[in-house]
Amino acid sequence: MQPNNSNPTKPWTIGRVLKMTSRTWISMGVLAVVYGLTVTGCSPVADADGTPIIKTTMVDQPRLTEARALWSEEHGEFGDPYTAGKAAYDIAQLTHDPKWAREAISQLEVARSDMPNFPSATAYLGSAHSLMARDFPMQGAWQALPGPGFVRIYHVERAEALLSEAVAIDPTDPVARLIRAATVINMPAVLADHDLALADFYQLAKWEANPDLNPKHADVLRSAKWRGDFYSAYADVLTEQGKTEQAATYQQKLTAFRKEFG
Repeated sequence: MQPNNSNPTKPWTIGRVLKMTSRTWISMGVLAVVYGLTVTGCSPVADADGTPIIKTTMVDQPRLTEARALWSEEHGEFGDPYTAGKAAYDIAQLTHDPKWAREAISQLEVARSDMPNFPSATAYLGSAHSLMARDFPMQGAWQALPGPGFVRIYHVERAEALLSEAVAIDPTDPVARLIRAATVINMPAVLADHDLALADFYQLAKWEANPDLNPKHADVLRSAKWRGDFYSAYADVLTEQGKTEQAATYQQKLTAFRKEFG
């Protein structure tokens, strides 16, 4: 019988612990800035059930409302773990509340176990780990301590492993590849492979321009949901790179998309 190598997490060894120790001390300062809870111009407040809401135009309030409704419907014994996990993921992404990142991880672990060949379940699980790293409760100088630092680095490494696993399940799946690209590009460069994320975006741009290059997923590539997510993410990346003309092209596509689909 062949050994089961499906778990992307590497075995713990003394060498790996030492490597993580050095990575922890080097990267904690970066994490404090990039993964901090503070959002410029935003002040967290809580809704009726105690969930923090960041009152800012940056937050997509309709998406937050929809995610909360889905969570209410789908979490629990008779709900769908993938839908519940995705709802918790959206809430975590918008509110920066680690409670929801934990809920997303819990639900998506079940979904991944139930659907091991479904790339999106694994991809969202990986991205949820990145949210857990971003919103880790211990902030500031405290995170330079080896214990808290290891927890955060664990979530970063878990995110990277699961995102790559998701793409490996089906390298042509544009949803999993977009989740990996958008997640990795927003992680600290000292910890994440930004070149890999950019390569994902370039491949996705080719498929978006000509969906027939990816016949297996041509319908997804033509779908309003996927295109809206891609235009928004890629326009931001191109803007960060200073590629203003290309960014403007995708901003125009996004504007046209929003006019058509709202």
